[in-house]
Amino acid sequence: MNDFIEQQGPAFLAHLLRRLADELIAGAANWYPTAGVTAPPRTISTLLALQDHGPLGVTELATMLRQSHPLVIVWIKELTALSFIASKAHPGDGRKTLIRLTAKGKKEVEKVRKALFAMEQASKRLMDEGGADVWASLWRMERACRKTPFAERLRRMEPDH
Repeated sequence: MNDFIEQQGPAFLAHLLRRLADELIAGAANWYPTAGVTAPPRTISTLLALQDHGPLGVTELATMLRQSHPLVIVWIKELTALSFIASKAHPGDGRKTLIRLTAKGKKEVEKVRKALFAMEQASKRLMDEGGADVWASLWRMERACRKTPFAERLRRMEPDH
């Protein structure tokens, strides 16, 4: 039987990408514990950003990761519950909160960095199976959407344009 979404064509690119992302996240969630990583896969970039640039405010973190503020708050709650991060009041602005890695979080990042080698190799091989240079193509698409948002591209396709 043919895949229904594939039959719908390129209009369902987001659906296909979400399906693929969900598969990659589920695979990582299944595999990470064997590599000693206990952080949820979707939070890994948050840990790395905090190690490389922290402490950071929620808005700074969301901007850096190019993710929504509410989503980053969800990740922060997950990582706080695991004692990987902690928050404190911003010394210059009491209205803001700074997020930082804890000692446990720093140890987790060490495990993550080791695991990322295998993650990179498996991802590269998967992209090679996709043919052409999928990685570069996806980044060109992402940059193109920053230049001209997809909503604008859709408006340009409307009959009166």
